[in-house]
Amino acid sequence: MKPAKTPAAKAHSKADATTVATNGTVTFELKGESLAAAKRLGAEIEKELQTVKPLQTGRMDHIQQSWNDFYDGLTRRLEKEAPEVLQATGLTSPATQVFQGKQTLPRAYLEYPAIFLSPEKEPRYFMYSPVDYKGDFFTPQDAKLLGDKKNAVVGELLFAGGWLGNAPLVSRKKSGVSTPADYNPATNDALKKSYNYAANRGQRCFIAGGESLAAVQDNRRRETEWRAAVDTVTNFIKALVEKQFPEMEKTIPAGEGLRASCSYSYGGYLDGATEIHLAVRMDGKANIWNAGKTVPLLENPAFATESREGGEATIVARTDTPEGRNLKMLMDMIPRTPALGEYEVLHGNFNFRQNKIESALGINGVVPQAVDLGGKTILIYNTASKAKSSFCPKGATPLPTEAYQWLQSDKGDINMGITPPPMPPEVTALFEKADLKPQQPRRRAPKP
Repeated sequence: MKPAKTPAAKAHSKADATTVATNGTVTFELKGESLAAAKRLGAEIEKELQTVKPLQTGRMDHIQQSWNDFYDGLTRRLEKEAPEVLQATGLTSPATQVFQGKQTLPRAYLEYPAIFLSPEKEPRYFMYSPVDYKGDFFTPQDAKLLGDKKNAVVGELLFAGGWLGNAPLVSRKKSGVSTPADYNPATNDALKKSYNYAANRGQRCFIAGGESLAAVQDNRRRETEWRAAVDTVTNFIKALVEKQFPEMEKTIPAGEGLRASCSYSYGGYLDGATEIHLAVRMDGKANIWNAGKTVPLLENPAFATESREGGEATIVARTDTPEGRNLKMLMDMIPRTPALGEYEVLHGNFNFRQNKIESALGINGVVPQAVDLGGKTILIYNTASKAKSSFCPKGATPLPTEAYQWLQSDKGDINMGITPPPMPPEVTALFEKADLKPQQPRRRAPKP
């Protein structure tokens, strides 16, 4: 079945118009032949589940991979036994979607139509059909293309604004492919929008080396020492309050357990200091609805507390007791919070106008973010999109932002279990010149 061209949408009235944007989706309510095919697909899934049992518990990535294997096996069986079902439900008609933003190279993916059942006594069947980079999409036979208003209603019915975890009837994982030779960014709706969004923002990237790399490594060494000191204090505080659990449990419902948790704050107004916060919560053993509810703290010989939002309390070491003086000694051993901004060798001079949130968080055009990618440490500076500067950190090597963004996207794909698109020749050449190592997909044994 061939994808339908977008001009078909013009048959709808203005009140029921359908917005067709490249790299988006259109929604159909299945009827007639396509509805019969979707129901047959559901029956084939039930048949497959009689002999193949995907994981239901365990690590999330293992469960996800187990279901991917299940759907792959189902698809292979239907290719032999009932190819017409796969064709009628769009599972042999993926759309090639191409995504590109500012300072990025285009990345192309195959996306398959997905069928969802409504949570009703008599379920209705809806298909989300991906729109390709040209604006074409798969059209199921006899189905009704929904307009924008009805599409919004269906979305609320199926997903309840994100609160309903509705899964598609069959999930075919998207995969990266080579960017089509006829892809034209000038006609890409999504690209136009991405250029309009934050049009005055950009990035400059460098591979750290020499003095700049030494600065990052020194900061990380100090971070390790700082975290170890913080962990010593938080473990000490949790041990102190856990001794009071028998007394605290007298005030909570029978059968409930308690757990102590510590968090910490640093930066901003603390000017290098670290604040420790404590909360004791019920674990919900007797009643799941009690899980996470905070319990009032008892007086402790080692510390006083100051109230904080979210049921937490800020710890203040007492100085009038031996236990408090011991805790204060440990807290005083927490070093000043390390920050890359302390290293002048890393200070850039890029023009970057902060908004209020960025100003509060210290996001600027002076201090970089340091990220490990491709076996190297990458320094990323914020800039205005048209900023001109010859600045380069001492010992560092300029890296085109497009190459860094490609690495980041590969990492995100691999973390999601998606095969990344093939690397374009221009990125491959940059990697070879900079001795960067492409991100490698996780290896796993093939399923029989």
